[in-house]
Parts: sequence; C-alpha cells; structure tokens
Amino acid sequence: MRKRIDNTDCHCLKIRRSAENVIRFYDDILAPSGITVRQQSLLHAISGHEGCNVRELSELTELDRSTLARSLKPLLSAGLIYDAKEKNARDSMLFLSEKGREVYDNAAKLWAEAQKQYEEKIGIEKIRTLEEILETLQYL
Repeated sequence: MRKRIDNTDCHCLKIRRSAENVIRFYDDILAPSGITVRQQSLLHAISGHEGCNVRELSELTELDRSTLARSLKPLLSAGLIYDAKEKNARDSMLFLSEKGREVYDNAAKLWAEAQKQYEEKIGIEKIRTLEEILETLQYL
C-alpha cells in the first residue's frame, strides 16, 4: 500500500512518506532477487570495496556502525557476504561470497530496471528538479 501525502500539511511527513514509497517501489522490483534495495546498496558498496572493514563501510554508506552491523547480519546469515578477518584480529574484512556475487549481479539488473521505470514514471526534467531540491535539503 502506497502512503498518501495529500492528507497532511507537514513537509517533513510528505518527504518521509514519499521516501518510503520510493523504497517500496524499488523493493518490489528487486523482490525476485531476494534482497531489498537497502541490502543491494550494501552489496554494491562491499563489491566496490572488497576487504573493507565495518568502520570503512560505515563511512562509505553513511550509516552508523550499530545500524550497519544490524543490516549486515541477514547478509552474513544468508551467505551473501563473509568476514575474512584474521583470527584474533579486531577489524572485519568483508567480501561478497560467490552466492552473494550472483545475487548482487541479478539485483543490479533489476535495480537498473527500477531506475528506468522510475525515470519513465517521473520524467527526467522533474527528477533533475527534485534532485536539486534534495541537494538543498542537505544543508538545512
């Protein structure tokens, strides 16, 4: 169920509900891959920075370490990523597993389709305008 934004005057609530709708849109398209857009984003970051530790991944993804640790658990449990840290070492060394690479590659194709559908539904000019507004919101 999509969240309505036409039943409130609160700008914050409208943005939050809209973000949830966009996430749901991507999740629906990514569903056949078995992962969510948030998980796809983590696999993408790990894929591009294999061997990174949790602190580095936290900086890359701009997620706090506790949120990131919780988000990594299902990926570890599903065997999509693995931690190759040395025995008695403090820092993790995160890598995609072979299964993780297959899931990520499949999800990347679906993500590209989601991007295409998003652009078709919204229109490139409106997306550019939205992104300009979102860039401004970074500095509130």
